Amino acid sequence: MTLHNDLAGLQSKKKSGKNELCASVVIPFHKGYDLLEKTIASLTIQCYPKDLFEVIIVADANHSDAELISDRYNKHLVIKLVTLFNKNCGAASSRNAGIQVAKGDVIVSLDSDMICSPTFLESHMDWFHKSARIATIGLRKFVRANRIRPEDVTRDFQLVTSLPEIRSISNTVVGSRRDKRILELQNISRHPFPANCFHGGNVAYWRDDAIDVGLWDEDFNGNYGYEDIEFGQRLSENGTMLVFENGTTAYHQESSFVSYNERQKGMSINRLKLYEKFPALGRFRREVDRVLRVNSKSNLLN
Repeated sequence: MTLHNDLAGLQSKKKSGKNELCASVVIPFHKGYDLLEKTIASLTIQCYPKDLFEVIIVADANHSDAELISDRYNKHLVIKLVTLFNKNCGAASSRNAGIQVAKGDVIVSLDSDMICSPTFLESHMDWFHKSARIATIGLRKFVRANRIRPEDVTRDFQLVTSLPEIRSISNTVVGSRRDKRILELQNISRHPFPANCFHGGNVAYWRDDAIDVGLWDEDFNGNYGYEDIEFGQRLSENGTMLVFENGTTAYHQESSFVSYNERQKGMSINRLKLYEKFPALGRFRREVDRVLRVNSKSNLLN
């Protein structure tokens, strides 16, 4: 296989001039008022100029919660609220609805339970000032943030960074405290399938590229997972380089909205859809899962 994800030269390339690109941060929301509020609060302290980004909350349920948060923070941010009335329509539909109303050059896909550091958006956007064929991927740190308040996030972000990392059902292969993708991400320039790391809760891509590949596949709605890897694979096959940016690490707030069994059942259905569309990617993922399970008892990923 010929690798086109060679980042040689691009990583050392300096951004030319000042920030000039606009971003749209698209956040699907189903439930979890407290989680979403802390996510939005973290976007008010971004280093990236506020006149160069907007926040789009796409709510497919609990519309009043989303409206309350939008009203509370619209003095600090440009916020658009999109309401969908087809319950449980899924992440793909929500992200597509956000893209359709977005004004930004770049779409930042962010989950509603992710607290972002002040340099989060700037770190994503630096890459887009360097290349017209790029998409960025950020890590997740899994934390229990139930004792952190929105005002804590804005007053002293060290209260967030000092939270201990925990095991998460969102990191299911090895039950590790560290993001299970980290070894793949550290070698992403040599990765045969960099889209395997494209988890939709913390990625960014050109809006035009998303439209060019046909947006997110809504056939993945109704079950959990894999719509993001599928979308990333189409971006990659369309010539987009997928890069890992450590400066975009976000803090995933653990919750129990989706049970482990419900999550696994949905993933098993969508996993088959992904493998049917991209058989070679399926074979690669099966091998990665095998290796991770073999190494799960080692200290490498813990």
